[in-house]
Amino acid sequence: MPDFKTYYIQFVCRYFTNEFPKLFNYMRMLKLMQGILVPLCSYLTHRQEKLTGIAFVDSSKLQVYHNLHIFRYQVFKGSSKRGKGMMG
Repeated sequence: MPDFKTYYIQFVCRYFTNEFPKLFNYMRMLKLMQGILVPLCSYLTHRQEKLTGIAFVDSSKLQVYHNLHIFRYQVFKGSSKRGKGMMG
């Protein structure tokens, strides 16, 4: 699977509806993940034994500021640049 979004929509939502009858759609899942991220990271840090090398990356498009605001908000100054993403 190329990313978490594809994994969740194409695999989990398709094949695990019997195991999880109240499964959330992808957008709701993202909202829930925001609230659970810090406790989950804390839990996993304390339970960590050995690194497995398994990771998920979400490649959804990020919403950017209007062109007039780009130079005012530079959170990733030096590490990011403007250009086209994979979606165009």
